[in-house]
Amino acid sequence: MAPFNYAKVLMALALAVVLSPLIKQAKTSLEMIGFGRTYFNVNTTSCRQIGHGVLQGCEDIIVDPHTGLAYLACGNLAARQRWLTPGDAYDVSRETEMDRVYVMREDDTYNVIQLLEETAVGMLIPFSQSLRLHGFDIHWDPANPQHMTFMFVNHQPGHAAVSIFTYAHGANYMVHVETVATDLLHSPNNILAMSQRAFYATNDIKFDHHIMRTLSTNMRLAHGSVVYRNETGSFSVALAGIRYPNGIARYKSQIYVASCSDPSVHIYRANADNSLELQGRTIFPDSIPDNLFVDPQNGQIYATTFLKSRETHKLFHNPSLETSRIAGTRILRLTLRNDAPSFDIESLLVDSGELMPTATIAAVQRRNQIQRMLVGCVMCNFVVTCKL
Repeated sequence: MAPFNYAKVLMALALAVVLSPLIKQAKTSLEMIGFGRTYFNVNTTSCRQIGHGVLQGCEDIIVDPHTGLAYLACGNLAARQRWLTPGDAYDVSRETEMDRVYVMREDDTYNVIQLLEETAVGMLIPFSQSLRLHGFDIHWDPANPQHMTFMFVNHQPGHAAVSIFTYAHGANYMVHVETVATDLLHSPNNILAMSQRAFYATNDIKFDHHIMRTLSTNMRLAHGSVVYRNETGSFSVALAGIRYPNGIARYKSQIYVASCSDPSVHIYRANADNSLELQGRTIFPDSIPDNLFVDPQNGQIYATTFLKSRETHKLFHNPSLETSRIAGTRILRLTLRNDAPSFDIESLLVDSGELMPTATIAAVQRRNQIQRMLVGCVMCNFVVTCKL
C-alpha cells in the first residue's frame, strides 16, 4: 500500500477552501443570468397591452390608495437607452421630448400631467430643468390626502438629483418645489417619500464610471447604499454595504429594499437617527428583483423580477419586442410571515417575453369595482394590464 500523502491531502483541502466560495459565486451568477433556463408563460391570458407608442418607458407606477388613480413616470425610449446606464455618454440629440408623468383611470384612459415651475413674479411656466425620470414616490398630506408631493429620481447631465413637485388631485399640472443633489446621492435608483421633504433613496452602485460599474455588478460587490434626507435638507447614509439596492417601499413601520446582485428583499426598521437596521430577508434563487409595490390593503409586496439579467441588459441597449434577446419577467407576491421577519412567496405571473420583453414594476389598481395589475417597463413602448 502506498504511504499516505498528508501534503497532497492538505493541498487538496486548502484548494477546496479557496475554490468553494468562487464556485458558489459562479453558480449564483449563472442562476442570476438565467443560464440554461427555459421559461413558459403562466397566468398571462388575461393580460393585454395598452398605450402603444404613448406610454413609453414607464419604469415606475404608483397607485393612489385614496382614489385608485395610477400615476406613471414615462420617457422616450430612444433617449432612455442613451442615459439609462449611469456612466454612459449622454446623447442630447435623441432627447426630442421631455419625460412625462401620466395619470391613468381604470378604463385605460389616461392624460399627461404638465410639469410647471413658478417664476419670481408668480407665473407658472413649463419646467425648465432637464428631466430624466427613473423611480418615484408620492407623499399624501395626512390632513388632506388630495394634496400630494411627488418625488422623482432625475438623472440630470453631470449629476443625479431628486426633483420634488406639489400636486392637487384632479389638476392637469404639478408645480416644482425644489431639485436637490448631493455627493451622497451619486447613483439613485428608487425613492421612498417620508414627508413633504424627507426621503430615503437607493444608490445602486458606488461608481459612475461604466467600467467600474460593470466590474462591481459582475463581481456582486456590496457597494450600494441607502441615503436619507431629513426635514432640514441634510443627507446621511442610512445603510451601507448592500449589493445593488434597487426598489424601496414601506408598510407601516417596516421598510423593504430589493437587492439585485444578492437577489432578495430585505426587511429594515428605521432607528431614531433614521439609519436602517436589518430585520430579515427573503432570497430569490432564480430571479432578480427590480421595483417593489406594497398593497396598502394588506401589506403584500409585488416584486417584479428579471429572469435573464444578461438578456435584460442587452434589451436596455436595443429595446424591441421582436428581438431574439428575450429577457422575461416573473412577478412575485410576498406575504409577510407572522412567525419570522421573512415572506411566503407566490409566483403570480411568468412571461417568457411574448407579452413584453421584460418589466420593472407591477402595481395593483382598484377603482370603481375594477381590480387589476398594471405592469410597466423601462424599455417598452406600452404598458400591460392583467386581471387579478
